[in-house]
Amino acid sequence: MTEEFFEKKLAAQPITAIPGMIAFDIPVHGDNRGWFKENFQKEKMLPLGFPESFFKEDKLQNNVSLSRKGVLRGLHAEPWDKYISVADNGRVLGSWVDLREGDSFGHVYQTVIDASKGIYVPRGVANGFQVLSETVSYSYLVNDYWALDLKPKYAFVNYADPALGIEWYDVENAEVSEADKNHPLLKDVVPLTKEQL
Repeated sequence: MTEEFFEKKLAAQPITAIPGMIAFDIPVHGDNRGWFKENFQKEKMLPLGFPESFFKEDKLQNNVSLSRKGVLRGLHAEPWDKYISVADNGRVLGSWVDLREGDSFGHVYQTVIDASKGIYVPRGVANGFQVLSETVSYSYLVNDYWALDLKPKYAFVNYADPALGIEWYDVENAEVSEADKNHPLLKDVVPLTKEQL
């Protein structure tokens, strides 16, 4: 993987292309033994713009997925807000698409995430990522409880839709689930209304 590719992604469309998304720098303190970070600290992050509304439902849950190099997951919009971070030494190419009704419908944001970056994603914005390291632990702090029976409330868009203009790394060799391969194109996605969110 070329550093030129990563630099291009880091300098791509600004996060403000999708209203409500916020990026946070996370200090990582390390030495020859390893490292430590405060992945999320409410009192420190609220003044930086983290929305107080995230906590209004009082149902917080932290989910972690483990994926190996080359895996590509997404693009899924769940019925909750989420704070995303990398919990280990891994690195992903994160991609988001706004599926909410309004002027920003279909807008895309893409960047590289490692342990030093956290991303707040409002509900209705589809999330996906491609693993760039050998493995990655991808952490989601969400404000509703995860359950399989919520799947029908998700919204999806196809990661390979040319209309999105998303540039994945070596996408021809990416490992993608059959479900993700069969998600609809953006032109077939019905925008999510405020009532659905």
